[in-house]
Amino acid sequence: MSLGVSESGPPSLQITSSRRAPAWAKLFTLAIVANLLGILLASAMARFVGSVPATEQAEQAWRAAYYAGIVIAAIFDALLLDELWFKGSFRRAHLVGRLPGFARKDEDVEGVALSLQRSTLSFPMLVLVAGFATSTLYEYVINRGFESYYRDVGRDIGQLKRGTPAQQIAAVQNLSVRRRPEVVPALRWALANAPEAAPYAAWAIGRHRDVQVELRKPLIAALLEPARASDPALRREALVALGRLQQRSMAAPLQELLRADLEAGSIDRRLLYALGSIQVTSSAEVLDDVLQRGDPDSQRLAAWALAQHRDQRGAKDLVGLLEARLSTADIGLRCAIVHALGIFAHEGSNLALIRAYDDSPAEELAYVCPRSSIVMNPPAPDGATPPSGDDLEEVLMPEDALALRILAAMGQMRATSPEVRAAVEPWLEARTVDQDATAFVREHAGVLLAGIREARDDSKRPTVEQALGRD
Repeated sequence: MSLGVSESGPPSLQITSSRRAPAWAKLFTLAIVANLLGILLASAMARFVGSVPATEQAEQAWRAAYYAGIVIAAIFDALLLDELWFKGSFRRAHLVGRLPGFARKDEDVEGVALSLQRSTLSFPMLVLVAGFATSTLYEYVINRGFESYYRDVGRDIGQLKRGTPAQQIAAVQNLSVRRRPEVVPALRWALANAPEAAPYAAWAIGRHRDVQVELRKPLIAALLEPARASDPALRREALVALGRLQQRSMAAPLQELLRADLEAGSIDRRLLYALGSIQVTSSAEVLDDVLQRGDPDSQRLAAWALAQHRDQRGAKDLVGLLEARLSTADIGLRCAIVHALGIFAHEGSNLALIRAYDDSPAEELAYVCPRSSIVMNPPAPDGATPPSGDDLEEVLMPEDALALRILAAMGQMRATSPEVRAAVEPWLEARTVDQDATAFVREHAGVLLAGIREARDDSKRPTVEQALGRD
């Protein structure tokens, strides 16, 4: 400010210069303040929501404040970028704009031109870019992936810890398909603190059977106490889950449950799957009882469960149980036993399979053996389909005609010893020209016969010199 003297009048006070901070500096300060407040708000929100607030309204209020902070920070960031890149086009046009007649002669021509603009797309795009950059910074630097955690499991963990029993069960069903480190602790909390949801939590832990073997120990440890619980529903679900996790020490209580179900006339098919997963040959007795006296579906699954013991000592005795039942089995159980014998792949079973084929009429040979699906999750309280879908275990696959299933089982066990080949090869030769058989059966019989003969063709075996590398 200076004092000027005019030749035509008294001294006057005139403004000749003024030092003011540029607009970008002010906007830079405001952007820093807005982002600092946003960072503090984001950190507070993550801690508060991560600790599961008492009400959902409080949780959503914190999240709304968090997103409002992102929007405010993004607007100030966009204003700063607009000032630096476009010389304040948006600010001049929409915030300090003026009418053409009010422009002063001493003003910057470019500034006046910018202030007269009333439409620009640059600022909305800058807001979007700044918003994306700000939210990304908050998510991956400040909150370390909190939003992905909240979308995957955080919302359900909140419902689990403060919701109604129905909401808790729905949350467990959603968490059962997630594989994040926060899931198992939440399910363990449900085992101890949510009586209605505890059986579903036990099932959900058992659904983690797809994790590596070395990672199963904490899962098994969480289920051992519930497996001894006085609540029969919780105890059953914990035992089935331990069976899926292949905890062999649970064989005896699982066998007891299965025997009790058999006597009551209503078999929980999940117990058959659990015993098949554990693979303890002491299960043979109760599985054979189900094979003889159970309902049709349970009989078929008992045959499958017996076949899962193929790598255990004494498995050959289980083959005898299946072969003995084959001759009196109905068509559905016959399919399952043929499938099971193919899994065992004991060469001597070729003879039992030949008898099964010869004793079956044409319509039974053409019968398509179905697969079996075991629903492993407990039913929802209201009978509704769980949000995450049913937990299914598919067994006795694939679907195929009984005749082809028999030939496939024979292909798995192959005939190698002279006494077995003496019966198998002529029988297969007869099938290749059997006009009563389908073309598929004749073709499969021919392929199997060729494979057996090629594998045993001594003329194609290397000489001693060739085996030793001496041509």
